[in-house]
Amino acid sequence: MLRWARRAVVGSFGVLVAIWVARPFVIGDTPFVLDGTNAFLGCLSRGDLTACDFSGKLDYWGLMSPIGDWPLLQYLPDVVTVELVGDSHQIRTRVLELLGVGAMCASLVLAWIVLSRVGQRSWFWGFALVLLSGPLLWYAGTTAGEALATGLLVGVVAAAVLRVSPPLLALAVFAACLTKETSYPFVAALGILGLLLARRRTSLPVRAHLVWGAAGVLAAFVFSSLFDVVRFGSVLDTNYLQPQLHTPGVARPLEYTVALFVSPNGGMIPFWPAASALLLAACVLPLGVRSGARLDPVPALVLVGVIVGLTLGMAAWWDPFGTFYGPRLTLPWVLPLVLLALVAYGDVLGDLVGRLLASWWRLVAVFVVVFVFTLPHVGKLWRPDGTNAFFQNRKPPCDAPWRGGVARFHECQSARIWWVHLPLPAYALEGVATLGGALTGFAVGLGLFGCLVLLGDNLPSRGAAATARTASPAPSP
Repeated sequence: MLRWARRAVVGSFGVLVAIWVARPFVIGDTPFVLDGTNAFLGCLSRGDLTACDFSGKLDYWGLMSPIGDWPLLQYLPDVVTVELVGDSHQIRTRVLELLGVGAMCASLVLAWIVLSRVGQRSWFWGFALVLLSGPLLWYAGTTAGEALATGLLVGVVAAAVLRVSPPLLALAVFAACLTKETSYPFVAALGILGLLLARRRTSLPVRAHLVWGAAGVLAAFVFSSLFDVVRFGSVLDTNYLQPQLHTPGVARPLEYTVALFVSPNGGMIPFWPAASALLLAACVLPLGVRSGARLDPVPALVLVGVIVGLTLGMAAWWDPFGTFYGPRLTLPWVLPLVLLALVAYGDVLGDLVGRLLASWWRLVAVFVVVFVFTLPHVGKLWRPDGTNAFFQNRKPPCDAPWRGGVARFHECQSARIWWVHLPLPAYALEGVATLGGALTGFAVGLGLFGCLVLLGDNLPSRGAAATARTASPAPSP
């Protein structure tokens, strides 16, 4: 049975990798990024290195520079591709897609190494379950940067927890900080927590790692600032600072904060319940009245701080979900947070989940819930345009705040966030009805069930052992 379960999980990921590679999809702002790379290289060739073609006002697309306003990580792979491989859009988009696929595979490998090294190998199947059940199932085969950003952020956590050489940690931190210009404090928090967990496990010093990590953050800030000087003539992203691109008032950002968790059309809980439940348990259990005396609350406090900080920051942005499919802007942070939670609280979470999966009927019930919420991601994989109807059903559609007015846009977006006549995942289910969607759903279902079987087989013994250690009196000297 266990051999079958392992083969099901491996086969499921194999099917997904094959689909990601065979069915690439160009989405979102990718064409603008490619044009921005061309504009940037043109500025460099002309020696125009300060506010190159900067307009000083938002155009129809909300941009103030032909280079665009996206973070440096969106451009670097494209620049390398243009210089070393070729400048056709087909080649450049293919590279971006394959980077996402590679990042997902690397995340799994790193999770296996980390969890094995910290004595939580059984939780690898839980990490695999989370990855298999989330929206990254769709994004991994696209040109969007979320999958690549996920891999880089998982890399920071792995480098810190494994206490790799300080220069290698600095490189990981540098790359992760390029994923967003607002990522610096959050990357620092993930790295510091990982180093603290490494010190607790090994009793080895981490001061040099902290210094090198700080150098990585500083280097990323310098490179991003120089890039912004070329685009905007400022060390800051002037485009992002425009008032039309921020959520006004107090009530609306609070509404978006709640929506990022529970909105049926973009909230984390409806779109990724497995990850949400695991992170909620990791944040709540150590802070509970009864468990607080036994568990170190510091990791939980850091997790809560990062989640709250990210959510409030996104709620202050005019488009907190990154309008496309699900909580797109939140997605890169989920797997690194899950990995840290498993490293910090693997035993207590294992006790809880092991008890939940101890009986077959509960295991099957959990599988059914997780599988049902995963099916829309499978459908999106095969009918990417199926969800377009959700956005088109708003009459008139929500026009951008710099074109149609800030107040009017946010009223329209609020209605779209909570509109539940037919939520966004329901539109994605259309793809499951295709032959490819049905077969992929079957493969993913087998993988999810295999993960639960392997998790249920390994965790009860670990949970029982942890309980026994807590309950047993200390031996007499």
